Amino acid sequence: MAISGFYKGKTAVITGASSGIGRDLALLWASWGCNVVLVARRVELLQEVADLCREAGAKALVLQGDVADAQTMLAVREKAHSEFGFVDIVIANAGVGGLNPATSFDLEIHRRTMEINCIGLANTVVPYIPSMVQRRSGVLVAISSLSAFRGLPKAATYSSSKAMQGKFMESLRVDLRPHGVHAMAIHPGFIETPMTAHDDFRMPFMVPVRKSSMLISKAIARRKSLYLYPWPMKILTWLNRMMPNWLYDRLLPRMSGQSGDIKAKLL
Repeated sequence: MAISGFYKGKTAVITGASSGIGRDLALLWASWGCNVVLVARRVELLQEVADLCREAGAKALVLQGDVADAQTMLAVREKAHSEFGFVDIVIANAGVGGLNPATSFDLEIHRRTMEINCIGLANTVVPYIPSMVQRRSGVLVAISSLSAFRGLPKAATYSSSKAMQGKFMESLRVDLRPHGVHAMAIHPGFIETPMTAHDDFRMPFMVPVRKSSMLISKAIARRKSLYLYPWPMKILTWLNRMMPNWLYDRLLPRMSGQSGDIKAKLL
């Protein structure tokens, strides 16, 4: 069966759907006959995405919301169930990037990042677990990052938030497997999205967003336990994990291309 057949007739909730990976996944899956529930804070951009999804022949529901707000995300679930009856796929894509050097560490940036990337992930996927367990069907997906596997220079906040996402989804996967529900983490490298539209550090092996969407779609359809891409960055990540600390500490700051005066900021 073609990958598109896996998505035809299903319903997917996608957070962070107003731009980047979330937007492109919605457009791609809509073209394959998947109904989409689009969630983000920027409702005007969501309406544009929804119009394109409807033009492709899919149903699209627009819901404004901040994933850090648990009550809002519960309301999203209720509206999604009311509109479509059952949600087959949940994509926890909403997130923030950023830099937070130890020498100028910003606790407010740390708090907000954790609220969105970590608490927001739980707020997004947990509400769907009861219905999926009851039906013994469904896929829960977190869009994490390759930065999850080692603490990157000037990225204590971001790297730790992404590591948490990976471990969270791994535990859910173990717990939910006997109930027919699949949980997984996707770990991309650098993708051509608004989040990477800066020059604060080197971003090798950049992947076009549509190619990224195709890779993600295949990984979900094949029920991968986790998925790392693109392959050159996957290899570099493996090498980083194997590298002894004394070498890692000296080599990674030089390889990152970061300037020495970087200040804490969200991206």
